[in-house]
Amino acid sequence: MDNLQDLSTICQCLNQLELDEYRSLLHDHRSHKLFTGNTIQLHVAAQLLGLTSYDMIAEQLQVSQTLRERTQLDSISPSALSRKTAQLCTDTLQAIFFRLVQQMATLHPSATNKLPGGKRLKVIDATELVLPLQRASWAYCSFSKRGVKMHTRVVIADPKQLVYADRFIASTADVDERAVSLQLVTDPDAIHVMDRGYQNHHHFEQWTQPGKEIPFVARVRANTQMIATKDFRLSKADKRWIFWDRKVTISKCSRTLRAVFFRDENDKEYYIITNCMDISATEIAQIYKYRWLIELFFKWLKQHLRLVKVISYSPQGIWNQLYLALIAFALCTWVRLQAKTNKTTWDILQLIRMYATHPWKEMVRAMQRLPTRKSKGRQRLQKPREPMPVLKKWMSR
Repeated sequence: MDNLQDLSTICQCLNQLELDEYRSLLHDHRSHKLFTGNTIQLHVAAQLLGLTSYDMIAEQLQVSQTLRERTQLDSISPSALSRKTAQLCTDTLQAIFFRLVQQMATLHPSATNKLPGGKRLKVIDATELVLPLQRASWAYCSFSKRGVKMHTRVVIADPKQLVYADRFIASTADVDERAVSLQLVTDPDAIHVMDRGYQNHHHFEQWTQPGKEIPFVARVRANTQMIATKDFRLSKADKRWIFWDRKVTISKCSRTLRAVFFRDENDKEYYIITNCMDISATEIAQIYKYRWLIELFFKWLKQHLRLVKVISYSPQGIWNQLYLALIAFALCTWVRLQAKTNKTTWDILQLIRMYATHPWKEMVRAMQRLPTRKSKGRQRLQKPREPMPVLKKWMSR
């Protein structure tokens, strides 16, 4: 990286894909100039530069000499690019994505000392992309809805500095979250955090099998029937927002679990089920609060990479676009970690777009430039809140 300071910023980013002159034996045997390698590079560059259509990609290639030299393409028609995108092998994009994830994990291992529970955190959730009724009949969900769903697992390496996806499963929007949870909750060395959509008592029992235990923290519905078998003592400070912490049994699960009930700053109630017995109730509540980071991750993809606008309506084209968006996010994160800067991933993406055709050394100076404003501005003071009465929704014996 250090010996390529005069290379343009966009080319430096595309270098990390390691796709120079890459050709697929299966899909490129009849291609003359548009191969798998330069097609992927074009699409990743489009994600980084904010290009949202084949016409914009083709036009950008016309005006950017740097991109033409990088892809070895003088020009390309939007229709040819569309056909090639639908033929891209998703396994190739998946391999690139996994390699970038491994590089991020190497550059910034999970800061377990900063995480509650002292273990890595992985948050499981899904987001939907709505598709046109007429052009995506294969993604039928109901009479008035077509769409796809992105089941994602996000690593919370550092809550304030590093959040990234390490795996996702694509499906049509009618696939329930519980149907893919067993494929996402797999790491015995990490705590998996889930919302109410993943409540499945058979899965809870499977994740609590002796010798095969997988830690999880899951929110359950308020009307879930629990039988309390033991109460854990709470400190006086915790009692202001954590109202009980118990060992419980639930239906369709023969294993003893732990239940925590708390309210957040907005007086919203949360009923949590977990198999983590060796951490405090405060840590369990804080672990679940980190689940919101995956919502911010989805918002980042849709808002900054325009994932809400698909450029293809075929199944293969949409699966490929999901991977291309994740690869673009991983590249921005990799640049931030490699530069060891305090700027956010959004700041890095903005700098990539501004310095795309400038030498990489100018991009590095911009990332290392210190802010001129030292004041943090007006800060809002949090007011202490009074505890509210709790309704008993449990059975004891």
